[in-house]
Amino acid sequence: MFTPVSRFVHRPLDGAFHTATRFDPPFPPPAPGKGHPYWILEERGHELYFASPEEMAHVADVLGARVMKRPRELGREQSAVNSHWLSRMDKAWLSWKVRQEIVRKLRGELERLGS
Repeated sequence: MFTPVSRFVHRPLDGAFHTATRFDPPFPPPAPGKGHPYWILEERGHELYFASPEEMAHVADVLGARVMKRPRELGREQSAVNSHWLSRMDKAWLSWKVRQEIVRKLRGELERLGS
């Protein structure tokens, strides 16, 4: 159910992140017989995984900034200064042109989902 982005979007309400059962915002419920939904963005031979529309919106916001914050700054609140999802992202995805493509695709999917 979790992706590398999950802990930076979904705050645990009843314990540590990996043991919590309630989150804010909540994860989408599982589909009967199918399990929890996942979204996958494929771009330039790499993939990003999302467990919720909120995660897609968060990534679009971070990547959409002309001058991005550093992973150390983004992960400070969760004491994840060296394990933030942005620090693990393929460097080929970090140019402004590629980030614009990724953000356009994410926002298009969010619009399609009605989020």
